[in-house]
Amino acid sequence: MSSPGIEELLPPPLPPARPAPWSALLALLVPAAALAAGTLLQRILQSAGSADPVLHWLFWSSAAGLGIGALAGLWRGQKLLWGAVGALSPWVCAALVAGAMHGLLPLREKLADWREERCRAEGRKVCTARDFTSRCAQSRENPERAKDWLGEPRSGDCSGQGCTRKWLYPGPFHPEETAGPFGLACFVVTDEQGRGVRHWLMTTDLP
Repeated sequence: MSSPGIEELLPPPLPPARPAPWSALLALLVPAAALAAGTLLQRILQSAGSADPVLHWLFWSSAAGLGIGALAGLWRGQKLLWGAVGALSPWVCAALVAGAMHGLLPLREKLADWREERCRAEGRKVCTARDFTSRCAQSRENPERAKDWLGEPRSGDCSGQGCTRKWLYPGPFHPEETAGPFGLACFVVTDEQGRGVRHWLMTTDLP
């Protein structure tokens, strides 16, 4: 009986390691890094009050993506390809998000209509941002009826020269109106005789 050879005693060879999917990973990491760097650059270098902050953010992200993509391309040996990916990816991401939002618009409208109906069923004073805006202006013209139109003010600051009252509108909002974590605030200023002096509206964080 022959003894087994050394090859038979060794464990079977391991299968060859699969290469890491670097191209797929970079296709995700480069756009994400470009958008994050664009946000940082916009905050540091751009002055407040720009005409179109979203468009400017995309330009900053595209510029940052060009540099990030070029660095990734140096590592992968495809500098021009990854530089183009980095520069174009913020615009592609924005187009995809805009397309998704547009496709969901009918569903968002139905959801907003349902919330408005529920608001009215609860007996709230105001159930649309449009009504809140118009009633805020009416409250300056006729401050005595402000509570009838807007309900109890959230706060009021009065002195010998008049009062400033604040109302909040948390929603519901339709897709084309203010949404997200913000609501609308209405401020009405009256003089010492109770006559409306001015009013203004602004978005505000909800408590």
